[in-house]
Amino acid sequence: MKKLFFLVLIMLFNYNSTKAQTTAAAALIALDEIDATVSKQINSIDNLVTNAIGNSGNMILSMTARLKKDINETIGNTDKVLRENQQNAYNQILNLSDEFNKIIKERISDIDVISLKITQAANDFFVKKKEPNVFKFQTPPFISNYTKEYLIKINGTSFDRSESVAVIINGKKFKPVQSNYSELVFKIDSSDIKPNSNETYLNAQISFNYRSGLFKTQKSKSEPFIIQVVPLNIGSATVFYEQEKPEKRYTDFISYSCECSTGSSNWKGDKEKSSKAFNFNPSSGRLFDPSTIVVKNWYQRFGGGYKFNHQTEQQIMGSISCSSDAKPYGGGGRSTITFEYKEYDIIYKIYKEQTSAKNISSVNPVLFELPDPIDNKRPNLSYVKILTYDNKEIILTPSVANVFFKVNINPVTDDVIVRWAN
Repeated sequence: MKKLFFLVLIMLFNYNSTKAQTTAAAALIALDEIDATVSKQINSIDNLVTNAIGNSGNMILSMTARLKKDINETIGNTDKVLRENQQNAYNQILNLSDEFNKIIKERISDIDVISLKITQAANDFFVKKKEPNVFKFQTPPFISNYTKEYLIKINGTSFDRSESVAVIINGKKFKPVQSNYSELVFKIDSSDIKPNSNETYLNAQISFNYRSGLFKTQKSKSEPFIIQVVPLNIGSATVFYEQEKPEKRYTDFISYSCECSTGSSNWKGDKEKSSKAFNFNPSSGRLFDPSTIVVKNWYQRFGGGYKFNHQTEQQIMGSISCSSDAKPYGGGGRSTITFEYKEYDIIYKIYKEQTSAKNISSVNPVLFELPDPIDNKRPNLSYVKILTYDNKEIILTPSVANVFFKVNINPVTDDVIVRWAN
């Protein structure tokens, strides 16, 4: 019995949940919030990747506009609950806009799937067979200071019922250059679309004038959509790379001594003279640093000197001399030298470097010149960091494909080329 009671409760709860109604006032507020959110989503670099974002977003805006119009024409901005067909359409719009937002944030590759769902929902809930109906907007982003001709395509049904149709942008009307039952094509000179420098999107609408009913009553309808405005330079890019560079690793000072001596002078006072050469190479495969040679001690008795004949990285060579006292039977001569020097070997350390930032456009590739190899050690690309005009940070690496940008390396010059993926 208890099980039956709980089962009845669950069924009643589910029934009431499915029958939950929304008031007209609450629905209109929520629909306005959806419009604002969708407009913001369209105005992002994601929309440059695939026009399906702008197209799908515009269809949601179109659906909300149609539902708001239907609510205002039937029950108005009141506390009355939506009619069943309005409630169903409202629930569908909530679900689609939520899924649209999630796809843009988490799995943009699924945008075409949601686009089909939105078109199908528009077909299911908003089609009136005896009037023009829009099912799809094709509104690519408008590139400021670049686009020569801007093309808009709008797909739907019953377009041939219209006595006149126009796209309205900034108060200007544009007639289609091609028109049939299911497609309208508008070719607009870019000079006729002049967004302000701070505008990121343009509000537009498609307007139909048509006749309906037995008495061919004159009617009109319009549906809003958005044209994304993007700058020619869509962000800045910086290349980060690594390169091995040589560095001298020094030993401590190494000491070297050399000594020279003679016998005494003869009975005439003729001096005895002598010299001693030194000639040696660095140890353990290292090199000398001639600039580090320092004489620490020099001693001579009665005469003598020293000289360095050869001071290179591979050899130190020289000699010292000495002489006896210039007196009959003068004392023997003696000289000593002690000098220090350092040896070094070459090690290679990895240095992390970066280029200066460059503007990157949606039209032309950008070239970054990396340094020449040093001792055959070539620069190695780590990643490219891009900061987009809508403040997104994108990291590019050669091994991982990116939906926005492509990065390539010239195998001969090591230069890095960054281009927009489309």
